[in-house]
Amino acid sequence: MYIVPSSTAYNVSRRLANILSCSVSGVIRKRFPDNEMYLRIEEDLKDEDVILIGNTRSDSDIIEYLLLLNAIREEGPKSLTAVIPYFGYARQHMRYNNGEPISSKVFAQAVSQYADMIISVELHDNQTINYASVPFINLKIIDPIYEYFKSKKIDYVISPDDGGYDRAKIIASKLKVPAYYIDKKRIDATTVKMEPPDLDYSDKNILLLDDMISTGGTIIKATQMMRDRRAAKIYACAIHGVFAMESNIKIEKYVNELTVTDTIETKYSNITVSDTIARALQGKIKI
Repeated sequence: MYIVPSSTAYNVSRRLANILSCSVSGVIRKRFPDNEMYLRIEEDLKDEDVILIGNTRSDSDIIEYLLLLNAIREEGPKSLTAVIPYFGYARQHMRYNNGEPISSKVFAQAVSQYADMIISVELHDNQTINYASVPFINLKIIDPIYEYFKSKKIDYVISPDDGGYDRAKIIASKLKVPAYYIDKKRIDATTVKMEPPDLDYSDKNILLLDDMISTGGTIIKATQMMRDRRAAKIYACAIHGVFAMESNIKIEKYVNELTVTDTIETKYSNITVSDTIARALQGKIKI
C-alpha cells in the first residue's frame, strides 16, 4: 500500500502512513516556463492499493489533485482511494441563480472518474455526496476534539449558528456540559443580528465550535458578546481553518486559544484527523 500526498497534505500523510504502516510515495513537482504544473510519481504503483491525500482549497490545489489522480490511475493500481480532508468548492452545492455552475458537483464527478472511493471530512453540505458515482464517506470529527478539550475545564459549548448545533451537542455531551447556539436573525439584505443564548457567562470557559472559519466575522462577533458578559476564557475551534484574508490574525486578538484540525495544515492545527481517516480506510481496504 502507498500513500501519495499532494503538496497540501504532507503532515497528515505522514501521520496516516505511520498508523497504517505503509509507505509514502515521492512526487516530483516543477513548473514549466508558462507556469503549467508538471508532476511525476516516483513509485511503481501497478497492482498496489493507493491512497491519494490532498486538500482542494484553491483552484491550483484542484488541478494538482486531478493530475495526480490521473497519474495514479494510468499506473494500473489495484485500488485508488481519494482522501480529501477539506473538500473545496463545496459551498456551491446547488444553483442559487441562473447561469451558475454547481461547483461541488463538477469536482465530485471529476474525482469519481478515477477513484474507487472518496473520503472527506465534515463536508459543507451532504448534497455533494449524491454527485459522486462511487462510494463517498463523509467523516465526522468528534473524539479528537473531545480529547483535546477534555482538560480545558469547558463550561459551555456554543455553536455560532443553529446549523452546527448537533455537532456542539455531541461534543458537549462527551464533555458533560450544556450546548447552545447563537440565534441569527436577518434584519435586511445586508444586516444579520446575532443573539447569544441567555446564560450566566461570568467566569465561564466557553468553547465556540464551528465547522469552518473563513473570514472569522462570526467568531469575532460572538467572542465580543461573550467578553462583554465577562466570560473567563474563550476557545475558538473549527474543523477547517480556511482563514481567508488572514482572518486568523484578527481572531487571535479576541480569543484565548484558536484551534483547528489538520484538514488544512496551519500552525493552529493542534487536532489531527489522521486517526479518524485511518479507521475509515481500515474498514474499507484490507490492510
